[in-house]
Amino acid sequence: MKKLALTLLLAALPVLTNAAEPLRVFIRGGEKTHGPNAHEHERFLNDWKKLLAERGMKTDGAKDWPTAEQLAATDVLVMYAQDGANATQEQKDHLATFTKRGGGLVVIHTAVVGNDPVWWKSVIGGAWVEGKTKWHEGMMELRFRGATQSPITAGAKGFKMDDEIYYNLDMQPDVKVLAVTDTGDGEPKVQAQMWTYEKDHYRAFVTIPGHLYSTFERPNYRAILLRGIAWAAKRQNVDEFCKPEEIAALAKPAP
Repeated sequence: MKKLALTLLLAALPVLTNAAEPLRVFIRGGEKTHGPNAHEHERFLNDWKKLLAERGMKTDGAKDWPTAEQLAATDVLVMYAQDGANATQEQKDHLATFTKRGGGLVVIHTAVVGNDPVWWKSVIGGAWVEGKTKWHEGMMELRFRGATQSPITAGAKGFKMDDEIYYNLDMQPDVKVLAVTDTGDGEPKVQAQMWTYEKDHYRAFVTIPGHLYSTFERPNYRAILLRGIAWAAKRQNVDEFCKPEEIAALAKPAP
């Protein structure tokens, strides 16, 4: 009997050894800058630290760039802050060390804006350029480029929502555009609103929607964001952190 128990224990060991480690996520938040329901950077920081922890991730965060030590303990850096790409040379160097070892990036809305768009474009594939990039608040229709183009948006159907678009961003030619919208500025002009960018050993997922906090409460958008985090971390199962109702909402988004 003891021999049988020992055999069963040894058989289970490889399973335990190969179990995926908890995903370590740092949220770089910021101060709230707009009226009710808009640019809720600090609220996102607090709410999503809790949400991601509840989904099995190990979370940390602050209203500024993580330190070198914090980045060393991070697998994916999620960014949502006004002018979130503003960085000192030291912070840029820390981020370069992070991406060099394969750390992933998820960049939301205002975090595509910074005081060095040439640098930021080289990191995430696209950036806001003062005097060139424009914005429009109101109803937008998000359209996905193919149901199987990316595991992040697989099965997602287009939908309309109240948020904000950015357009005339400065983009790298080799980004993979996942979702587009029309600017509504005269003749329809298709502009990227979600994309992925892979460079060297790391992955970046960028999503422009996120102006209004109600966007994060949409189950289909939440599924895309959670998938984006898993994809940036190079997890095999991008649905690992999603709930069934969130996945179902991708095919039948709420009006």
